[in-house]
Amino acid sequence: MFNKKLAQTVENFAFTMLPLSEKELESKWIWKDHDEEGIRFAFFVTLQELRQLAVTLSTLRSKPTPAQHILSQYHAAHLDLQAVMFGVSPEDADKVFAKGEWNLKRVYTHIFGGDINFTAVVRYALEGHRANTWKPEQMSDEDADRLVNMTDEEYKQLINSPMENIFAFHRKFHQEIIDQFSSITEAELDLPSTFWEGTRFPIRHRLHRYEAHYTQHVIQFDKTLVAIGSPPNESKRLIRKIYAALAEVEGMMIGAEKMDDTVILDTASSIRERTKEIESLLG
Repeated sequence: MFNKKLAQTVENFAFTMLPLSEKELESKWIWKDHDEEGIRFAFFVTLQELRQLAVTLSTLRSKPTPAQHILSQYHAAHLDLQAVMFGVSPEDADKVFAKGEWNLKRVYTHIFGGDINFTAVVRYALEGHRANTWKPEQMSDEDADRLVNMTDEEYKQLINSPMENIFAFHRKFHQEIIDQFSSITEAELDLPSTFWEGTRFPIRHRLHRYEAHYTQHVIQFDKTLVAIGSPPNESKRLIRKIYAALAEVEGMMIGAEKMDDTVILDTASSIRERTKEIESLLG
């Protein structure tokens, strides 16, 4: 569904820009008539290109369904989390700044665990309603394992593995959520579902919970990074804006019928060439 070339190009741009100091961002770089802002201006050119691409894609597809719209909001939160974690070292991920506080790895795995639980709940509800066998009782542990294709033991092994393993699995799982739930109909959004609460919230609520849960804990990430002495530099703050723009572009792809990807590849090519130019200037 998403264009891997565009995502990889944006990630490469971010990797190039991340370590640059404010002084290095002032290094001379010229884009058309803009010759005074330095390399820093590459962020704003890239941001503009991605925002324009999102607008263009919006004209090439049918109107998103409510489920697809909700999933695009969730995807934006997911990419914001990736941007916040961008460049965080394994050492910083394991740092505990005060007794009783969570380190970054624990916060991340908690968010990931939320994705797993929310997904099991939605899959269980959809499975029951579509087969006309839904019951208000909470799913069994066996059903939960089946619906996410992972046992508790496998989950524990995963979250105790290196962060790159968790990142890779989470990205794949996130893609599965987007692919599967983008077909949920508007009528299905109002069907009840069961989790730990007494309230049988509709599926619509469950889909919105993804983003809300991310937002709650990304704020915790921000606070923790400051507490361990690793606040974001200017480049990191700007990378977060770039990822927000990428999220809007990819949000336009959710549930879209196959569209001509020429304009997407043109944007990727422009960003790739800009990255190469800056790498050359930096030596």
